[in-house]
Amino acid sequence: MYMSRRGKKYKINKKIKTNINMGVVILTLILSVLFIRLGNSLNNHRERGAFAYVQLLNLGMPIVESQVYDEGNYAENNLSLKNVCVEVLGLNNLSYKGIIKNEISFFDNVNNEDNTPVFTFNPFKVSESSISKLPASSDSKNTKIYDASLKKEINKSKPEILIYHSHTTENYSPNEKEADSTDENTNVVGVGDALANELEENYGISVIHDKTNHCISYNDSYTRSGETVDKYLQKYGDFKMIIDLHRDSLENKVATTTEIYGMSASKIMFVDAENSTRYAKNKELTEKVFKKTAELFPSLPVKILTYHRGKNAFNQSKSDGCLLFEVGANKNTPEESKVTAECMARVIAEIINK
Repeated sequence: MYMSRRGKKYKINKKIKTNINMGVVILTLILSVLFIRLGNSLNNHRERGAFAYVQLLNLGMPIVESQVYDEGNYAENNLSLKNVCVEVLGLNNLSYKGIIKNEISFFDNVNNEDNTPVFTFNPFKVSESSISKLPASSDSKNTKIYDASLKKEINKSKPEILIYHSHTTENYSPNEKEADSTDENTNVVGVGDALANELEENYGISVIHDKTNHCISYNDSYTRSGETVDKYLQKYGDFKMIIDLHRDSLENKVATTTEIYGMSASKIMFVDAENSTRYAKNKELTEKVFKKTAELFPSLPVKILTYHRGKNAFNQSKSDGCLLFEVGANKNTPEESKVTAECMARVIAEIINK
């Protein structure tokens, strides 16, 4: 380009310089990927109560947490803000299988019709002739769990134990088919049946096992189950133990599984609420059961989890004998949890029948 000035021509070089900060571009791309992963994580987890969202709201508006938030509504939700962040960053599956499945989706999708993986890592085959096969037996009298000396004559006229389920449909679903189900063969009701049968048939302890579905609305489940407990208290008076039997929600099955005398079993966690008007007595009983469980089956109990404000105090204000069990988690099988029920029947018999 030429311009004239006082009869002279000058050549002007016009250069357009575009400044692109590559750091900003890379950061934008990383944040975009993380937001996409965040969306997928929240979409894939249909956990009741939207705990991660609630925690985020509490973090941004402390007045909501102090005036409105009731931690009891989210007592059994594990999809916390921390867990979401760990999943978004890809740190939730740090094993060689998990890493390969995350990076090469083919290995995560190749399954048989029964959802068992076709692809295995370092498969090991054992000759059928080298396996000693014994007939299976579900009778706990044939295991080291049962103690015949604890059995007494049963008195059906005065039940000693009440078992119920605030979250009746909580399901054991290792293959993630159903988080909730009314099928008593796979949900917590089946575990309650196993516990009740063990107590009555093997230890002579009279039990009422209530199977009412209290979980039609998740946030109102403790209100409805509280009405059920009231009904039995009015009819029979107090019980030695009133057990609200649940299961936990946890993706890491290893953390909720142990072995008892060669059998795979679900670990058990105990829960209580400080806002119970009978908290001191509830705590005393919970610690007694916890210690006896640890004494007989050291690897079975996880911990006692105490909530400052349990939803309706988890109905524990209704009796000194209230207990809340979390038997295993969603990844455990019903069979593993029923082994735990056998163990807990022995523990209860040790406390009540001695």
